[in-house]
Amino acid sequence: MNRRCVRLCSLVAALGALASSACRSLDRFDAEQPAAYCGGVVGASAFQAGFIPTGSPPSLELRLHLDTSALTTRPGTLSTNDAGTGICGKNALFTDATLRAIPEVLHDALSQLEFGEGHEQDFFAWVDSTCKGTMLAVVSLLSNGSVEVRLLKPAPDLPPPTTDAADLSGFALFYMQKNPGGCGF
Repeated sequence: MNRRCVRLCSLVAALGALASSACRSLDRFDAEQPAAYCGGVVGASAFQAGFIPTGSPPSLELRLHLDTSALTTRPGTLSTNDAGTGICGKNALFTDATLRAIPEVLHDALSQLEFGEGHEQDFFAWVDSTCKGTMLAVVSLLSNGSVEVRLLKPAPDLPPPTTDAADLSGFALFYMQKNPGGCGF
């Protein structure tokens, strides 16, 4: 009788572990072409400084293709819709730019940061723009199925004496939804 109890408890524990791991699966966030996460920059000026040309409305759109099986290597690509209207002139800020995971962060306390309730997974990656160098992307997979992308753009050490957003440091926040047909750009 005691062995049956031990076996039953072991079975219940194993099923609980299996159910728990199934709930934590990030596969549902995968967005392979043509599916993509699409979203615009959050309109408040505090959430889009340095990414919108001076005097332009905050209309920058971002597309993310995401592969959760590669979160520790190359988790996806970014593209923007601002060719001809953005801070890179005739080029879009990002054109299928590869997100590159930062392996060192995975072993640091920084990887344990909690970004608030509803975040299932947050990760850091480098991404190269077409004209403004390498930027830091912070990607948050949210429990409601949405994704947030934060982009941080450094300013040159000695920026030219101008007020143009292209020459300033920047921060942009995008709130994105999965669209099975892509983003239209």
